[in-house]
Amino acid sequence: MSDITASLRSKRLLNGLYIWFLHLLHLVTDLLPAPLRGLAWRPLLGACGHGVMIDHRVYFKYPWLIQLGNDVSINRGAEFYPGMVHRARIQVGDRVRIAPNVRLHAAGHDPRDSQLADRSATIVIEDDAWLGASAIILPGVRIGRGAVVAAGAVVNRDVPAYAIVGGVPARTLAQREVAP
Repeated sequence: MSDITASLRSKRLLNGLYIWFLHLLHLVTDLLPAPLRGLAWRPLLGACGHGVMIDHRVYFKYPWLIQLGNDVSINRGAEFYPGMVHRARIQVGDRVRIAPNVRLHAAGHDPRDSQLADRSATIVIEDDAWLGASAIILPGVRIGRGAVVAAGAVVNRDVPAYAIVGGVPARTLAQREVAP
């Protein structure tokens, strides 16, 4: 067996153990009532503001690479995948609403690389944004302040402030007229 193969097997074993412990952690936190769940996640997240609501079945892959602002609401089934290899973070601003089953993928693979090399880029969700049910946010995307992402949208490029986007891939549908 070559050194490369042995190294790959070791990495897979360590990742498997990490995932097992992570699933155990999620199982335990899902049993807690909402206020205690938020308190349980607070020391594990990279940053966690006040008034954060984390519903059941929310999945954080590398919690220390995730930053949540104040008064963030994360509904059940939302999934956060920051990038471990390149330390790509997921940064969520204040008063952000994340609907059920939203997925934030800051990491993925390069389809042009024969080995499908890891690639990642930080995702930033600015203040007062709303991500609709089952929306998918891809690596390197910035969702502008007050923007709305429609349910089921796949966002692969930045969203301007106060824009409403939807579709696959997401495109601007309208501008929000928000009273000051």
